[in-house]
Amino acid sequence: MAAIKTGIVAFGLAGRNLHYRALVDGLSDMVEVVAVFNRSPINRAGSGPDDFPVDERVIVYDDYDAFLAHEGLEVVHVSTPSGLHRDYVIAAAAAKKHVICDKPLEVTLTKADDCIAACRENGVALSVNFQQRFNPHATRLKEAIGNGLFGDPVSGSTEILLYRDPEYYTKSSWHGKLALDGGAALINQGIHYIDLLQWLMGSPVAEITIGVAERLVHTYIEAEDFGYAELTLANGAEMTITGGTCFRPGIDQRLEIRGTRGWVRLVNGVITRAFWDGEDRMPYFGAVKKVASKGGNPAIGLDNHIRYFRTVYDAITSGASVPVTGEEARKSLEIVLGIYKAWETKGAVRFPLDAEYVPSLGS
Repeated sequence: MAAIKTGIVAFGLAGRNLHYRALVDGLSDMVEVVAVFNRSPINRAGSGPDDFPVDERVIVYDDYDAFLAHEGLEVVHVSTPSGLHRDYVIAAAAAKKHVICDKPLEVTLTKADDCIAACRENGVALSVNFQQRFNPHATRLKEAIGNGLFGDPVSGSTEILLYRDPEYYTKSSWHGKLALDGGAALINQGIHYIDLLQWLMGSPVAEITIGVAERLVHTYIEAEDFGYAELTLANGAEMTITGGTCFRPGIDQRLEIRGTRGWVRLVNGVITRAFWDGEDRMPYFGAVKKVASKGGNPAIGLDNHIRYFRTVYDAITSGASVPVTGEEARKSLEIVLGIYKAWETKGAVRFPLDAEYVPSLGS
């Protein structure tokens, strides 16, 4: 079978060292990266010690239309700042390219809906990169919950206790800026575990009763470095979310789910406690390798990205539905935006959220 010809939009940290490297290292048997679009020239050898080198056969474009017209291009990876996703996704869809987009899909529901509609109308796939779902323990946990081993989920919580140095915001053209990041700690870092928790709980959100989005340490940014929320789901279960980039020096990312038959804890992608029917069930999940952590954030390996990308490309090849569709990715975006709205209004927010809502967060 001929390799699927793929291109990457924007060649920063994510585009180069996550998307490109994962495709080259993990999917070279089925994918060939043939093109890159970047508005400024790229250094093929890399400008940093950890930068992944770029093959000379990859064509680099500074014109997006020319990039989309690259002969045989089938799939486009969009890794621009979040608030720029829509225009690139819509243009790729119009050119009949399948799209894999970094999280979040966009920074407002209206812009996310525009992406979803464009891909649907043009008959192309849209998948959003929530690679934490492809962690082996998370996948196994989803299976266990689906099989009723924990009973009915009655409550779930996540704590995303991270830290970012001031330079993460001050030296970036978009981190923590409402127009391009959509917010800050919750919509950028926290959304991975927010997505994971709502996916595992398996019921849509009915209401956010309390939402907090404050600047505690990074007071110079436009959006929050600390967030908290209490949510009620449509099935009556409860969720709580605590997250931020203000927890010096950084602790970890974790979630817990309590059901009518048991409970489980996952920390930095690894299940550390699991019980149902009064017995320890850790052997059910098997051992996985723990990763090093910095700032409370596990060192970003490529294993989950590779598993996610391979599942997407397998689906594209077979004509099956891709994982984490635009509609699915919209759920965690709506939760984050709902938290922002609850904070701004100082009141409860019923779902569905008004798609026209754009956060200001007191700026």
